[in-house]
Amino acid sequence: MNFFGVVYLATSKSKKLLQSVQNGLTIIKLFTKDKPLWGITEISRELNLPKSSVSRIVADLVDEGYLEKSVRQYRLGLSLLCLAGVLTTHLEIHREAVEPLNLLVNRIGETAHISILEDDRIIYLLKTECKHPVRLLSYIGKDNPAVCTSSGLIMLAHQPMEKTIEVISKGLPQMGPNSFTNQEELLQELQYIKEKGFAICIDVLHIDVVSIAAPIRDYTGKVIAAVSAAGPRQRISESKMMELVLEITKTAEAISKRLGYLESVFIDI
Repeated sequence: MNFFGVVYLATSKSKKLLQSVQNGLTIIKLFTKDKPLWGITEISRELNLPKSSVSRIVADLVDEGYLEKSVRQYRLGLSLLCLAGVLTTHLEIHREAVEPLNLLVNRIGETAHISILEDDRIIYLLKTECKHPVRLLSYIGKDNPAVCTSSGLIMLAHQPMEKTIEVISKGLPQMGPNSFTNQEELLQELQYIKEKGFAICIDVLHIDVVSIAAPIRDYTGKVIAAVSAAGPRQRISESKMMELVLEITKTAEAISKRLGYLESVFIDI
């Protein structure tokens, strides 16, 4: 087979895969409170799809836990409940963090973020700009390597060791001049960060930029997000760093309390 034939087959397979995904999502959307159960024939008729295609897609959705079989019909599976729980948590963090984050930026005069950890990267859920922002190219939804950010480090410091090792084993991206190059040194730094309760990065993600982060906990005491602030080195002296640490830590604690965390009840392990 020539080159063009290979390209055609690859493109054709990609289109079929995309169509299957779209059909799968369309099938899931059929399930409502008023109509929680659907059969293969009903789905086929409703969506005008071949029964063979519906049967195959439904079988895949069952295998992944997104649908469950109930006699000859199907209902939504628990995997969707897990996804809903993740979304609800993220929405709750966003809702409870807006006011404290705005107050933080007003007090310190630097841009601040709320981030979550997804695999080996952090994702910004919320961002509040200061009056004189630095060009950091950060925005809501953007991701960065966890090991190159203060928010990523503070969250990794509170992960189970196997999770931390898994992230580190994927590599240490070299972003700024002070990016970590040695896994053992990084693990030692994470232990130090956990003991201190905050993380400081200088020239790690961007040159001439300082970022500081503190952990946000949920009602169980688990670290689920981080609040961080970043600014240029010329504005953030060593003495100001400790002022920022205090303010950022206070903000993280305030958000944690809004999420139901009671410090006197939980002991971090």
